[in-house]
Amino acid sequence: MKQVKILDLKFDIHISAGYVYGQAPDEVYEMIREADRMLYQSKDNVRNQISGGPSRYN
Repeated sequence: MKQVKILDLKFDIHISAGYVYGQAPDEVYEMIREADRMLYQSKDNVRNQISGGPSRYN
């Protein structure tokens, strides 16, 4: 968690992300779904985390 101050207000910022990489133009929608699963894996683990790796479609 990162706390950000804007004017006189303080906000707690949480960032989670998921990604995949590879070369599979025929399976682009599957890669998007795979990246989405990685995002939810980050959120389920602890938040404030990035999960991902190579696509299984390479």
